[in-house]
Amino acid sequence: MKTFFGNPIIHIAIVVLVAASVLFAGCTSQPATPAASHPVSTAAPAITSAGPTTASLPYGVTVAVPSAWTRADVMTSDTRDYGTRAVRIATFTSPITAPGDATSFNTLNVELDQSPGADFEAYFNQATLALGKYYGTNLDPHSIVKSSTIQVSGFKSYQLDFQTTEVKGSYIFTSTGKGIYIFAFKGPNKRVPVDVLEGQITDIIKSISITPSDK
Repeated sequence: MKTFFGNPIIHIAIVVLVAASVLFAGCTSQPATPAASHPVSTAAPAITSAGPTTASLPYGVTVAVPSAWTRADVMTSDTRDYGTRAVRIATFTSPITAPGDATSFNTLNVELDQSPGADFEAYFNQATLALGKYYGTNLDPHSIVKSSTIQVSGFKSYQLDFQTTEVKGSYIFTSTGKGIYIFAFKGPNKRVPVDVLEGQITDIIKSISITPSDK
């Protein structure tokens, strides 16, 4: 019995058919898309913030705060959480630091006690005790994490850092010939606002200039 491949005519026809199939496949295939030489980045663009805003306040105070903070002039006198009566000159408020958390903002109150007495050390000690009493049981006995002596605008100052279960504060008491200026930083004791304030507070304190005056 002869197979199809034994017939020369059939053999030629098969060869022609295979060649035509290969040519057709080559004509209909899509060329490969060349790889991009510069891949497109999907990372979010970096956000650059404007520089600080310098505020000139009554009683000879100048301070630079981040430009996104808002300012409210107050000029009211009341007994504060550190136990003495002081004029609140102005309040600066940061934006919300954690999306969706309307309480995640920080504040800076600039205040002046015009009748502090002559003993600065005693004043600071009383302020420390008053803060403990003001916050009551929420103030852990070990929450006064740091008290230190610093210089603000060339004046001797004490810094008191404290925290409760709800509040994180850093208060600067600066003694001048016209009274004691208080720079009270405060915010919720939550990781994001605490981290944000810690990244800003050093520059804010360094920016403070005090030229004591009566108003």
